[in-house]
Amino acid sequence: MPKDMSLKRQSKNSVFVNFFKDEKNVLRMYQELHPEATDVTVDDIKINTLESMIVNTLYNDLGFIVKDKFIFLFEAQSWWSDNLTLRIFLYLAECFRRYINSTDQSELDSKRVHLPTPELYVIYSGPGKKPDVLSFSEDFFGGNSDIELKVRVISKVDETLPGQYIGFCKVFDEQRKLHNDGMTVAKETYRLCIENGYLTEFMKAHEQEVIDMMYELFDEETMRKQLDIARSKRDIEKGRAEGKAEGIEKMIAAMRASGLTEEQIEAAKKAML
Repeated sequence: MPKDMSLKRQSKNSVFVNFFKDEKNVLRMYQELHPEATDVTVDDIKINTLESMIVNTLYNDLGFIVKDKFIFLFEAQSWWSDNLTLRIFLYLAECFRRYINSTDQSELDSKRVHLPTPELYVIYSGPGKKPDVLSFSEDFFGGNSDIELKVRVISKVDETLPGQYIGFCKVFDEQRKLHNDGMTVAKETYRLCIENGYLTEFMKAHEQEVIDMMYELFDEETMRKQLDIARSKRDIEKGRAEGKAEGIEKMIAAMRASGLTEEQIEAAKKAML
């Protein structure tokens, strides 16, 4: 990837995508996950993120092959979904299908296809303690299934690259709660990340882009919250109107059953509206 890597101006998600797509950062992260792999170089890394999959509504993703391993890194962001292992299961199946096609292999051959060994990780920066390992079998079948898939959860702020990214996310979320101004949130997040050593080199190399990106994310989330509030008010008002109409209909039915005339019922209905 070129050194003058451009940033998509979307959100902190772009920090994830752009930071972890740099082969040098991928190499460092792989060595953090596998300290025994002292002979691995940038040349051994092949970024293989699955494109055209609708997963960004839940998490960002990074896939890369290092020799005989296929590493997948997903971001659960600041919320949690109990369907993560299912979505990752489906994602992995599609990744392997595309891998088989790209390597001119076929699952229909009598000869067994070669697949790199998958390793699955989720980065979670939200509140609450999560298990260190997720199990597809446990999540959906109470452990009573022959089909299994395990995902390791990374949620600790530390000196590793995923740990620094989690630190960045937590700082950003804290600043959103403290300030109502998007630019203040962005600048304070940047300052505190530099101060705490979170993604320092990346932050300094892309200072203005990162600040602009966080500012735009703040605005997007503010508008989204306002839209959610408006929708909630609309749904409440709709529910009240439907409930009132249903109540009136029941009362009219009761009045008819009691023998009141239509004129009397109509007069009572007008009084209720």
